[in-house]
Amino acid sequence: MENYWKAREVAAALQISTQAVYRYVANGEIPFHKLNRSVRFKPSEIECWVESKISGVPATRSESLDEGVGESTRNEGGKA
Repeated sequence: MENYWKAREVAAALQISTQAVYRYVANGEIPFHKLNRSVRFKPSEIECWVESKISGVPATRSESLDEGVGESTRNEGGKA
């Protein structure tokens, strides 16, 4: 099971302010999860979100997983 990050951990990882993280949350720009009254972030989703920002192509976590599955299937097919 993956650990969840707090806003300050996301801010540290992205080298931005905690206030900027909360602004992204308020605008629905960053993937997050509400746990009771707290906001938490999955590191893998943050990584995917950052990659989509860099490439300019919106990506979801499931799209990243699908790409990985397709690549391994192709590799196995090429070996046979």
